[in-house]
Amino acid sequence: MRMAFLPLTGYHESTGVLREAYQRMMKRPLPAVYIPSHGDAAGIIRAHSPDPELLIRVFGFSGTLALDPSMAWQQRELVNAVTSRLNQCFY
Repeated sequence: MRMAFLPLTGYHESTGVLREAYQRMMKRPLPAVYIPSHGDAAGIIRAHSPDPELLIRVFGFSGTLALDPSMAWQQRELVNAVTSRLNQCFY
């Protein structure tokens, strides 16, 4: 069985709306574990590159949740991982 493949565009190759979305993402404060050593956007962000407007919505929403002091980022990551697993999303 062949797997579907979507081409992903990193920050350095991006233009237009996608470039603007990446620039917005780079302005967000992130825990060090989210900042990849290769200098491009994190994989979960690049995974949204085929739809830059969705990227803005998804990470805008998650950014709002990140401002909630009732959960540490590690707890939010655990919730995200469990939710992804339940949805059979294996990124």
